Amino acid sequence: MRRFLPLSFCLVLATGQPVTAGTFDRARIAPELGLDAITRGVTREHTGRDVFANPWATVTIGTVDVYDVFPYVENRAFQFVSDPRWNRLVFGEAGRSLRAWDGAGSTLGALRDPRGLAVDEANRLYVADAGNDRVVVLQAATEFGEVSLAPLFEIRGLSNPYDVAYSDGGTPFESGDDMLYVADTGRNRVVAFALEANGARRVAEVGDLGGGRGHFGGPLAIAAGRDGAGNTPDVYVADAHSHRLVHLRYEGGALRWIGEATHGDDVLTSLETDQWGNLYAAAPNQGRIRKFNAALEPVAELSGDLQRPRTFHVPLFTVRDHRSGTVQRAGRASGVAVDQWTDASGVSLWNLGVEVKALAVNAGAAGGARSASFLLTDQADVTVELFDAASGRSLARHPAGTLGAGTHTIPLLDDLSGDAGDVVLRLTAASSYPDGPTTTAQARLGAGGGPATAAGGLALFANSPNPVTASTRIAFALTPAAVPGASLRVVDAAGRTVRTFAGGFVPGINTITWDGADARGHRVPAGVYFYGLDAGGQSFHRKLVLVR
Repeated sequence: MRRFLPLSFCLVLATGQPVTAGTFDRARIAPELGLDAITRGVTREHTGRDVFANPWATVTIGTVDVYDVFPYVENRAFQFVSDPRWNRLVFGEAGRSLRAWDGAGSTLGALRDPRGLAVDEANRLYVADAGNDRVVVLQAATEFGEVSLAPLFEIRGLSNPYDVAYSDGGTPFESGDDMLYVADTGRNRVVAFALEANGARRVAEVGDLGGGRGHFGGPLAIAAGRDGAGNTPDVYVADAHSHRLVHLRYEGGALRWIGEATHGDDVLTSLETDQWGNLYAAAPNQGRIRKFNAALEPVAELSGDLQRPRTFHVPLFTVRDHRSGTVQRAGRASGVAVDQWTDASGVSLWNLGVEVKALAVNAGAAGGARSASFLLTDQADVTVELFDAASGRSLARHPAGTLGAGTHTIPLLDDLSGDAGDVVLRLTAASSYPDGPTTTAQARLGAGGGPATAAGGLALFANSPNPVTASTRIAFALTPAAVPGASLRVVDAAGRTVRTFAGGFVPGINTITWDGADARGHRVPAGVYFYGLDAGGQSFHRKLVLVR
């Protein structure tokens, strides 16, 4: 290992949060130097070196330590970038010098065409060493602002693997269920390995050359699903020749084919999930990053300010609170794009925010309530407010809860007085990231507004999200007379009661959150479930799907 290139601006993760509400907002990578990106031209000017020949993938080892004495909060971020042309990894901490590791002379031997990267919470680095038909596993050690890499083991039996994805099995910082998923491009398959202390055990694979279900034609990129604090069993694959995003799930010791969606791009070279399970896909030939939710619904796009992006990386940090002794994995509202390495393009930093798109007020069916439909580009806490356009007077306001990225329809359940003038709906979405931005959108209901609830006042609305991965919101409306004795039950496909919610309801809108657990707090299996409202001598029923 050799030290070179002292850079004051280095490779990048800013600790600031976005100040505007766009889904993607460019951040200055080195404000003190007036730099928006690290490019070949910048590195030549400031250091006399190129740094990279062909940067491909990047990952971050990040830590946040919280104390009850000075310095109170300490942030560290170490960035790693693969360079398949120069057959090495380049890495370092922001503001300090960079190092390179090519494997020459190590117990694992030299790298050849290193591509995709992944990192776990124990600071183990996984490298898709495509030219050597293997995955290399390295231990990163960070101390006093320096980072070093030590070879651990290699995973053989692969053919030109282009990408890797690590999963904590849903239990970060607990060993025993950690997994590594490999896009084994040369054999048109995805392979799952159970990670052990000193090696990896192959446990499942799926795929063969072809274009239909169960087949791949050049799987180039892979990502593991996420939901809040840990990974889910979901696996996402970008298949080059069929232009598909494929959704797999590891369960019962096998990789199951859940579904697929065409993405409309020529080829995707990287996939990445954020803390909420949203998926970011880099399409270099189209010059854009596309964002999908966990159900593969497109929600946003970054284009026009990129040059053949190879990777978009959203980091996770290990947050240790030394006051309480807790530790968790948490996302940051920022991402790193790796573009083609030219004098004008290279590595850039982006703040991640939230937008509300396509807000519309929908008239209810005869006697039914109006609703609002809209698209969220990221997870956010949503509030609905009705106000008089002329005076600005608030007429009604209620929280809609935390909603994920995607399309939503929520009921407008507040009665308006008959003297309301021109009524406007305002929807406010506050990013779920700590100190994240808030955005608003408005739509006109029309003169008088009309009643926003049905005269009958009893209703059961569709849950959101559906399908359900971790939790879902169920909204319903009650009349004053129906509040006593009202209950909402979740039952399985055989009609057995899983969970009952009763008591504490009020006239008007009520919302409960079901976390996919039974009355004893045990997670119930994936499948079809039904939820029913019994109130005022009437019963209402709807269906939901729970996925794991």
